Amino acid sequence: MIRGLLVTRGPLDDLRTAYLLGQEIVITDLPDGASTVVVRTARGATFEGRIDDGMARIANPPIGTHAVEVRSANGAMLAEEFTSVREQRGDDPVMGFATSFDAGSRPAVLAWLRRLRCTVVQVYDWMERYCAPLAEPGPYQDPLGRYIERGDLEQLILGIKALGAVAQAYAPVCAADQAFADVHADWQLVRSDGEYQSLGTLLQIMDPGNVGWQRHWINEYGRALDTLGFDGLHLDTYGYPRRATNGAGERVSVEEGYATFVEAVRQARPTEVISFNQVNGVPRGFTPPARPGFRYVEVWPPNDRWRHLEGLLERSASGNPVQGDTLAIYPPVWEGNRMSALRTAVLSEAITTTLGASALVWGDEHGVLCHPYYVDHERLSKDEQDYALGWHRFSLRCRDLFKRGVDTSWFELADENAAVTVAWDGAVSPEPVGGALYARVLTDDDGVIVSVIDLTGSADGSWRTGTEQGRCVRATVSVLVDSPDRWVAEVAVLGSDDGRFAPLEFDVVTHREGRALLVSLPLADGWSVLRLRRGSAS
Repeated sequence: MIRGLLVTRGPLDDLRTAYLLGQEIVITDLPDGASTVVVRTARGATFEGRIDDGMARIANPPIGTHAVEVRSANGAMLAEEFTSVREQRGDDPVMGFATSFDAGSRPAVLAWLRRLRCTVVQVYDWMERYCAPLAEPGPYQDPLGRYIERGDLEQLILGIKALGAVAQAYAPVCAADQAFADVHADWQLVRSDGEYQSLGTLLQIMDPGNVGWQRHWINEYGRALDTLGFDGLHLDTYGYPRRATNGAGERVSVEEGYATFVEAVRQARPTEVISFNQVNGVPRGFTPPARPGFRYVEVWPPNDRWRHLEGLLERSASGNPVQGDTLAIYPPVWEGNRMSALRTAVLSEAITTTLGASALVWGDEHGVLCHPYYVDHERLSKDEQDYALGWHRFSLRCRDLFKRGVDTSWFELADENAAVTVAWDGAVSPEPVGGALYARVLTDDDGVIVSVIDLTGSADGSWRTGTEQGRCVRATVSVLVDSPDRWVAEVAVLGSDDGRFAPLEFDVVTHREGRALLVSLPLADGWSVLRLRRGSAS
């Protein structure tokens, strides 16, 4: 299958965000002087396109997040953009959110989502009522009184899908309006004091395992998806109730109810990209929706430190296969210094990336999340946008490096038998803690990846407090290898050469088990990734 796409002169802003495996990337308007077009993987492999009559085609790019480079005959970079190739829509998502639906905001919302290269966009709080979401054509109010024009919402959904992204409808699993709940009291969940479960005075909470509620929900949300054009569902929960009874006083397993609810939705809507919110990892080890879909975890205290994120991901999955795991993080840091707040936001995404997961932080009109009610997000200035995009694009460039291999961080770094060491004049940690360099080491048969993030500007290592600029500018890395002359060292430095990988000189030094490569790893803006692999540099 071939999909054409229009590319503007200069940055490849209109490059389609996502492709399915087997599709061909077609660029129909190349920058002047274009001589070569290649897809470059995170591990350094290149797939060259064919240029005919001013049009470039790259056939069968592999699965992954890749840089698409356009260069002149002398090798100068004319343009570069990122795209995602997956077996199914929604796999390993690059997440964004949208909550501004008016026609005036739409161009800026879509432009920001395009620059973020989002492959899945959560469209938040679009419904007229929780249990009857589809409004009639024309203007209406959402449950919190926001005015929405249905036609504008439909145009936003079309625009998101035109980017190559999934337009995922925010869809609360248990929420019902008071009038509906009054009629269906036997579907509600009850507290231990006999009162009905609710979210304040906003909504009543229904039993997700109740077959009648499931049928009603699937019918109403299915009708809305078919009418408005959504091609995904984000099934939201609230982290409670943990213990509940039904109207008959019988104990209800909310976890089992969630499982049957997700399965019922999957059976009824087999093609939509579905995620389910395991708030703070609850239910633990929950089986995510079958593909197309992914695991999604909203982060809350006591998981309030970056070092908690890895454990949260592990508990959420409990041995279930990783399936595009995504952390939704809302740093509440914008009351003070904006630069320290922004640094906390970008570091939260960077750390999540090194854990092999995706982060939902950015979206809407130059927005960054800071509150669970997505409408109340923070809007970035032009300089702040550029700063955030620098970090985000570096995450896109490197994210595939953290998807495979064995994490050896915990028995490298400080172990006297370590095959990999990272050193500077301060602390180095295999977990992201304040006041230290956070080093992540992954090894496989093809090579070694060493990621170093400077967290010395963080007093407490928390995503809930601001972070200052770090103080490390260079670290020394040694890696035990066989046949040192057969290895290539490359480094990507955030803030240098647009973060692209470049050759890095190394020395061969003595190691207790033989010989090691020794490199001086520069840090410019706080994150560098060393890529060691066998073979010749590409």
